[in-house]
Amino acid sequence: MISVEVPYSKRFIVAAPLAEAFALVADVHRSGMHFPGVDSIVQLDAEGCWRWSLAERGFGPIKFRARYQAIYQADAAASRVEWRPAPRPGDMESYGCWELAAESDVGTSLYFEARTIAHIPAPRMMASMVDSFARNELIRLKDLYLDAISKTLNGV
Repeated sequence: MISVEVPYSKRFIVAAPLAEAFALVADVHRSGMHFPGVDSIVQLDAEGCWRWSLAERGFGPIKFRARYQAIYQADAAASRVEWRPAPRPGDMESYGCWELAAESDVGTSLYFEARTIAHIPAPRMMASMVDSFARNELIRLKDLYLDAISKTLNGV
């Protein structure tokens, strides 16, 4: 098993007002459906636990299909959404937050931060290749996710 930790953060501004932007990112299912390759996002309980299942990714004999659980908490007063791995996280762990702020006459500033740890079943001798692929792929997918969120909140 090879574990790859990938930190990621990005700040961007959208035209949507704060309430509209927060409503999107606080809705785990609606926001999560913007993530590329999502097979399903299922709410497991009323306490904010969700299970994500992503399409298989990989190269050659190394294939990885992420399934994980995370607990989400939204704080409308602070315009913040946080998540952390559930007690039985799966083959990935995800920690992160959305922080939003109104921008005068422009819309809303969004800050997205995530730390993902992928646990990939691969031989140790392939560690550097797997690490490079997983790191690049997770960053690429998060870039696409934020681009999709941005397009939605900009009315594109």
